[in-house]
Amino acid sequence: MCILRGMTKPNLAELPDEDLMLLVAGGLIEPPAAELFRRHNKPLFNYLAWLCGGNTHEAEDVTQKTWLRILTRCADYRPQAAFRTYLIQIARNIWLDGRKSAWEVGKVNAEELPDVPSEDLSPEAELVLRQNVQGVRQAILNLPVPQREAIVLRFFHEMSLEEIAATVGEGFETVKSRLRYAYGRLRSELEALS
Repeated sequence: MCILRGMTKPNLAELPDEDLMLLVAGGLIEPPAAELFRRHNKPLFNYLAWLCGGNTHEAEDVTQKTWLRILTRCADYRPQAAFRTYLIQIARNIWLDGRKSAWEVGKVNAEELPDVPSEDLSPEAELVLRQNVQGVRQAILNLPVPQREAIVLRFFHEMSLEEIAATVGEGFETVKSRLRYAYGRLRSELEALS
């Protein structure tokens, strides 16, 4: 019988992610892991699909590897950050490892450096952003990976700048700069569409 916070049989759907992961780390694997998977698999896959430039096969592969790593290394889990941050960090590291391997065999080209933008999105550009979903999707996919990742984590996963910095292992100012560069590139591409 498992007791967590004074409850005899915890309702897993009501527990926070961190408690579910602690149950998994403690040896009660299947029900809490299934609940974590239910909550986070779709957002994790979507993040990876953006990170992989729309390559859904690669995103599926990295998603599976991420869950496998979560389960095989669950004893190492320490709730120092939100589970979502922990999950995305693992997925990102797996993706980066694959990217480094691809780079070593010459499959990945270096990305060009962006021009420095002068301001954030204007209200007009934001309206175009909402009206032209397909163009926006392509514009986001055209961003260099670090900028794309910052945009996806900020707007699709609603992470704060501090959470993004912790997730990607960069400083707050670096994340801010990546978002600023991304806004400038998106603005240019979207203005060209309109």
